[in-house]
Amino acid sequence: MLIASALAACSGSDKAPQAKAPTAAAQLAAAKVKFDAATSMHMTLSSSSIPASVNGVLAADGTGTKAPAFKGTLDVRLSGVGVKVGVVAVDKLLYAKLPFTTEFTQLDPKTYNAPDPAQLFATEGGISSLMTATTNPVEGKEIRVGSEILQTITGTLPGSSVVRLLNIGDATKTFNVTYGITVPGGELRTVTVIGPFYPGATSTSATSTYVLTLDKYGAPVEISKP
Repeated sequence: MLIASALAACSGSDKAPQAKAPTAAAQLAAAKVKFDAATSMHMTLSSSSIPASVNGVLAADGTGTKAPAFKGTLDVRLSGVGVKVGVVAVDKLLYAKLPFTTEFTQLDPKTYNAPDPAQLFATEGGISSLMTATTNPVEGKEIRVGSEILQTITGTLPGSSVVRLLNIGDATKTFNVTYGITVPGGELRTVTVIGPFYPGATSTSATSTYVLTLDKYGAPVEISKP
């Protein structure tokens, strides 16, 4: 009996303590490190509940680098008309090929309620800045998106952080944010921000939604002034 008890005690003491699962904040911090280390990535943007009277970016598709720089297309509403615009953003300047033109023209993105798309990829003040600005992050469900499993993390963002990044929104309010982080891999894959981007977004709510999807981390890409 004594020997058996001693063996049981020894066996129990040999078991290594189980590591605690990382907190939601720790997962965001790790995903930020991966985002900031990536030299480039592909981005798509979609939106919903945007007021019909608003001029602005409704969707986007392109590639960004940590220069920072961006090249791709923006779906923009101008005076109630939707147009697709080819853009290149480099050296803190935005160039756009407007409909019915063959040359790129330098534009101020603030004129169109739009961010400088290149700055979304900046290590300082870019998309990843939202992760450190998020308050009360909470781990949600794992979801499947295509072939990937994403761990969702929800939280809130101060309006000032959203406006600083996107050039739109009410800086005095808060926004809801949901992140999707790949499992395994720990890459930030999706960012969904809901809040008062524009007054009167719908007849029942003053909120609009923007969804960023990020993939192809580190894919070769060259972006230069047009």
